[in-house]
Amino acid sequence: MAETAFLPRNAVAATALADSLASRLPMLVATARRIAENMGQGSHPRRKAGQGDEFWQYRPAAAGEPASQIDWRQSARGDRAFVREREAQTPHTICIWCDNSASMRWHSEEGLPLKAERAFLLALACAAMLLRQGEHVRLLATDGAPPLRLYGHRALEQMAHSLIAALRATTDTPTLPQPASVPTRSRVLLFGDGLYPPDVLATFLRALTARQATCTLVETVDPAETRLPYEGHVRFTGLENEAPLLLTGSAELRHDYATIWQRHQDRLRTLCQAAGSPPVLHMTDQPPESALLALHALPGMGGRP
Repeated sequence: MAETAFLPRNAVAATALADSLASRLPMLVATARRIAENMGQGSHPRRKAGQGDEFWQYRPAAAGEPASQIDWRQSARGDRAFVREREAQTPHTICIWCDNSASMRWHSEEGLPLKAERAFLLALACAAMLLRQGEHVRLLATDGAPPLRLYGHRALEQMAHSLIAALRATTDTPTLPQPASVPTRSRVLLFGDGLYPPDVLATFLRALTARQATCTLVETVDPAETRLPYEGHVRFTGLENEAPLLLTGSAELRHDYATIWQRHQDRLRTLCQAAGSPPVLHMTDQPPESALLALHALPGMGGRP
């Protein structure tokens, strides 16, 4: 009876991935910046006059109003001078976290990026997009240390080096950030595959809700995980100490797997929706821009709240 090694065949050690990312760091940062530049620019209005780019209202000019503040085109339509006011905008605090668990360091085909590699690029591109929008961006640490503040023209390089250092220090144990390290009333972006025990994820999301924080899971998955495209006798060996399974690929098995996968997706969506934000599903065979567009469309992430 022939057996095919599945998960270990294309798995990569944390140190090997860290070395690979470090060797390509300038290219990855440049790619992240390019993706961010191609995205639309959002804002978070405060619905009152103040500093910002969006038009708010015209108001009658007050006595002594500087001539530079007068909107002469609008004023020419009547016998009064008017000032064009912009809408005040306030930055949000957005925290980013990348999943370093062993299940992320796998791909089903050599032509596809590792899930962790795609999550790395998405996190960098998202940070670049948010920084361009004037948001306050933080990088969460797995060990509960205070979030790393990202600012300045070297912010992406600083973030990339921190992500690589965290990857080198990983223990391969699936984990989530410490809720106590998340600033109150912030938004958390989790770049991971969503393969967390439901009770662990539910506890984490409840803790964030208690801190008035919103969490969005960017579920980064390999296409093979959604459809089980294997035939014959296949041995599945887990990357995170799961017991191995020997299965026979068949239409019936694929049907059952599809049912289980959909049930998992429904559970993730229910948990995430209850915490304030639907998950964003991203397949590694799709361009990274697709995930950023979905994120950008979420309330508070570029569109109107």
